Formats: sequence, structure tokens, C-alpha cells
Amino acid sequence: MKNFKGKVAVITGGASGFGLEFANIAAGLGMKLVLADVQQDSLDRVEAQFKAADVPVLAQRCDVSKAEQVQALADATMKTFGAVHLVFNNAGVGSGGLIWENTQADWEWVL
Repeated sequence: MKNFKGKVAVITGGASGFGLEFANIAAGLGMKLVLADVQQDSLDRVEAQFKAADVPVLAQRCDVSKAEQVQALADATMKTFGAVHLVFNNAGVGSGGLIWENTQADWEWVL
């Protein structure tokens, strides 16, 4: 993708740290943002900042370890913006242990 303007970026863990930094970069490139995070207060603060800067943003509380919440995020994203062009899978979850010993289910949960 050479032109990011108007494209939609979904960012898990988007209310702080690397996720927020990526959101700032994406906004600077003219992208529409979908921010997901478990920290509602941080999410509300960041959403207000982007809206004040006229950045199209959907912010939704989402625990990525809960499939129904991830599906709700996907549904809200499609309803609001109609597409997803980039996913920054940044939420901090992991199964632990040696990666070559992880099961298919472990990998599906992480991703």
C-alpha cells in the first residue's frame, strides 16, 4: 500500500504505548482509526484527542481474549468505516511457554 490517506487502521492496545504511537503515525498519514483497548478511561481520553484533531476515529473497549468482543469490534468497524486496510495486532496477550510447544488454539488466541 503506497497511499494510506483515507484507509482504515484497526489498532488493538491503541490507547497507550506502542499502539498509541502507531495511531499517531497512522493519523499523520491521513488514516481513519479504530482503537481498541481494555482501559476505558485511556481509550476515552485518546478518542477525545483524535476527535479534537478532526481524525476519524472509532474507539471501543475490547478484551482481545474474548472472541465475542473481537467480533463486536469487527462488526462496529465495518458498520462505521466499511473496510479494514491494516491491522496492528498490538494487544498484550500471550500463551506463555516455548513457542514451538504452543497449540493451534494458543496461536489463534494470540492472533
